[in-house]
Amino acid sequence: MTKKWAVVCLVLAMAGWAMAQNLEEQFKKMEKERGAAVVKGDAEALAKETAEDFTFITSTGQVSDKKQTVEQIKNGGIKLEADEPSDMTVRVYGNTAVVTGKTSLKGMVGGKDATGTVAFTRVWVKKGGKWMCVALQQTKVP
Repeated sequence: MTKKWAVVCLVLAMAGWAMAQNLEEQFKKMEKERGAAVVKGDAEALAKETAEDFTFITSTGQVSDKKQTVEQIKNGGIKLEADEPSDMTVRVYGNTAVVTGKTSLKGMVGGKDATGTVAFTRVWVKKGGKWMCVALQQTKVP
């Protein structure tokens, strides 16, 4: 009986690990797709996966909400030629996920050159069965 429980526990642990790996890959893919949407200026796609209570703290310390951020992408206030996330780490806590990493940016934000690397922390929350971005904070990497 003990061997059976050990096998059951091992199988469950492996299944949990596989699910975590799949979820980690899903978030990395979502981050890359989000960066591509910013480059394309696809405000609609970004709005669909951004929570109404979203907060964005830029690398220059500016704070904006969903409406302001989406509008900046629509009107060219955020105009990037490249937004390429890398070095990502994903941690999932139930219905919340935290993604940290770096992003190589090339382009303009608020009329200023934003080219360079930023470290970022993005928080996702599962709402209504769908993962929604609720916060993003960026720090310029010297």
